[in-house]
Amino acid sequence: MSQQVTEKPFILAIDDEQLNLELLRFILERNDFIFKGTSNVDHFFELLAEQRPNLILLDVIMPSIEGFELCEKLKGRKEYKDIPVIFLTGKVNVRDKVRGFQVGGVDYVTKPFNEQELIARIQTHVELRRAKNQIEQQAENLRQSNALKDRMFSIIGHDLRSPLSAAKLKMDFIMRGIIDPKTDQFVDETVFELLKTMDEALSLLQNLLGWAKSESNQIQVIPEHLDLGDIVEQTFRLLKLGSEHKKITLINNIPQETYVHADLNTTKTVLRNLLSNAIKFTPIDGEIQVNAISKKDRTIVEVQDNGQGIPPEDIPKILNPNEHFSKLGTEKEPGTGLGLVLCQNFVNKNGGTLKIRSTVGKGSTFYFDLPIGEKVTV
Repeated sequence: MSQQVTEKPFILAIDDEQLNLELLRFILERNDFIFKGTSNVDHFFELLAEQRPNLILLDVIMPSIEGFELCEKLKGRKEYKDIPVIFLTGKVNVRDKVRGFQVGGVDYVTKPFNEQELIARIQTHVELRRAKNQIEQQAENLRQSNALKDRMFSIIGHDLRSPLSAAKLKMDFIMRGIIDPKTDQFVDETVFELLKTMDEALSLLQNLLGWAKSESNQIQVIPEHLDLGDIVEQTFRLLKLGSEHKKITLINNIPQETYVHADLNTTKTVLRNLLSNAIKFTPIDGEIQVNAISKKDRTIVEVQDNGQGIPPEDIPKILNPNEHFSKLGTEKEPGTGLGLVLCQNFVNKNGGTLKIRSTVGKGSTFYFDLPIGEKVTV
């Protein structure tokens, strides 16, 4: 069912008298409304399905069905129940008015129509419906903002606190002399652990900020022609500390002059998170490859590891933005599961889709597609 795209209110009417429909058309179109009317119930529902009206004018007395009964049917369907209904009738007794309100009507207009009264009543209920929709949208936005805030506080309170607390503990040991900074072991182990912990905290903070901006629609995606191989090399250098510590070989299989048309910052974030995730779940002396396959107007980017793999039942959980799913890495590396949710979001914003192939005990391939780009000459 299509939504109203014009700012002019659309009024749909059903009345068994053609003269009334023509009079309604004349009055409403003269007052800058869009109008459609019919005397046939089946045609009425066809018009209703084609275009959602802002308000329905419903004749009470019709040969095929009583207006009250038709209103009950409308209000019984989820997609139509919020559309205001004004009854058109020559009846003015209290009992009929009460019944009309009981079945879901919002007002009455008596025949013969008075133009000023008809327009005033229609305009009032159209504006009330618009105001209600706006309030409901604001309430939904507030609910989403509160959910975002709650999840951020949860991550900050638990996942970000953990690496910062570990770093503080190490520094306390140094200050108290429990760890001797003059030994070779200090540089080889303590400094490395501090750097690793700070990298984890910084990566989490970057993902958290990126996710918050994305969820609140503050991310601006500006596609440009990017050298994919160059971005992969930059990411390798950024993650050198973690990969070398686990003696993992990073292999860039991107063919020379492979270009994609995508946003630079979000693409970098996706590759950084996918490679960080691969390092986390790849054992010591493992191997991670980044591949690119061009098909028609798309380039498929693969991050392939020979790590522990993912059970089939866990794959939908990983890509579910509403589920907090995280596991420890091969060396007990912590994580929040936020990075892959962010990857999926950023890939979607660049017009692609993130997917996973995995075999338990053999490894995983995370892959996504981007539009093919062109070499930029300066």
